[in-house]
Amino acid sequence: MSRTVSRITSQKSPTLAATTPKGGNSICVAFLYGCKVGWISAFIYSFLLNRSTPVRTSQNEISWMTSASYTSSIISVILCYNVGGKFGRKTFLRCVAILYMILWATIFFTSSMMVIIICFGMYGIASSTQYIISYAYIGEVASPKNREIIGVVYNMASTIGLLLELCLSSYFNFNMLALFPFCASIFALIMSTLMVESPYYLANKGKNELALRNLCFLNNRHGENEVLADLETVREYVNEQATNQGGKTKLQIVLMPENLKLTVIMIFVSGLSAMHTSNLITSTGVYILKDFQNYVNGNVFLNMIISTKGLLQFCSIFTIKRFNRRTLFLVGYPICGLLQLTCGLCFYIQSQNGNTIGWLAHVIAYLLAAHLIVNSLTYGLALELLKMEIFPYKMKEFYSSLMLFTGDWFIFAQIQSYFLLEPILGNHFWLFLYTICSFAAVSIIFFFIQDTKGKTLLQIRTDINEELRVNTENDELESLSSKE
Repeated sequence: MSRTVSRITSQKSPTLAATTPKGGNSICVAFLYGCKVGWISAFIYSFLLNRSTPVRTSQNEISWMTSASYTSSIISVILCYNVGGKFGRKTFLRCVAILYMILWATIFFTSSMMVIIICFGMYGIASSTQYIISYAYIGEVASPKNREIIGVVYNMASTIGLLLELCLSSYFNFNMLALFPFCASIFALIMSTLMVESPYYLANKGKNELALRNLCFLNNRHGENEVLADLETVREYVNEQATNQGGKTKLQIVLMPENLKLTVIMIFVSGLSAMHTSNLITSTGVYILKDFQNYVNGNVFLNMIISTKGLLQFCSIFTIKRFNRRTLFLVGYPICGLLQLTCGLCFYIQSQNGNTIGWLAHVIAYLLAAHLIVNSLTYGLALELLKMEIFPYKMKEFYSSLMLFTGDWFIFAQIQSYFLLEPILGNHFWLFLYTICSFAAVSIIFFFIQDTKGKTLLQIRTDINEELRVNTENDELESLSSKE
């Protein structure tokens, strides 16, 4: 084994060195996969609203297509949990890229509404799986100090597609715009083929030599001791064990769930929180455009929102590095919750007056813009980074899938409530009611429910930060004393 390790650490694989750029490999993956997500979303958006599409869709059909996309995410829970750890991150990402291309061709050329609804269901599976595996993969190949930047790049790239579609829709027809997601899937397939496999997956499968080689490449290291230490850390994380040496605990991972109760709380909180933004921007997007037709230009409004979000996600690099995840969540979530409550109230008042109160449409636009500003700078990205760090390796796909499904299922329920209960309860009653209930529930859960040790989630994070600080100071003192 020592000979093998020496051979691996003394030289890098020439194939890997030639195919993947040093230092920027993780950023390239984040950017390309973010672009793919954004451009696929742009294709779906263009298909639903562009008048030159080959299929005419009613509002009810749009509802069922969107609902099929959301509800199919439950399959991604089963898929990622049972298959995600068996075939590796690269294999999954390659399969998703191929599936995207197949769905693109089917949606683009078919004229059957039933086939399109089925394709939207498959798109939900692909997008959910891609979302789960991409964040897991990026978190595993990126060093902790660069994880924030890579997360920001991924989120920024995901807004490029929709922004391009909105800006270019006046100059190109649907057939030209449809080439964006197809090209993005091709590039993502190429990049997922060139990238190295996750060392965590390889260590979990017992392929220590290949894990060592990939660690050497990712960290650009040649020293045997450094690489072996990295491999040991990876193996400890995969086996969900803490490292104890001389009575000290090396907290390589920010937080590991100590019990199922804490994990379920985090899943519920994160799922509902992620749902809020999708609920106001995605599932009500059709209604926003419809309500604003007589007051503001819907496309200009969306351009403003998405452009602002992209720029602010770049600025979030500074907030995400300066403050810890919990602080950003505690600051951002209550503010966004108040904005959502106000927005829901305006929706409800406007619907009860037959959408005749014009100034409320402008208020809603400003509220949504403010919501995106706060969300982009605070808890939105913090939740995604936390998801990379908090979950054990062997359950990461399952927990992330369940988190995503929590938000998607509530979106599905609300979309259908518009059509099934609108004649009885009014146009935006459920948006207002659900926003109040969900905001109250998440606030109660986050601030008051404790884990088995009697500590709140915030206290757990504070204790970990303090332990990290103390360990760092002790290490510095030991190094100084050894030099003396």
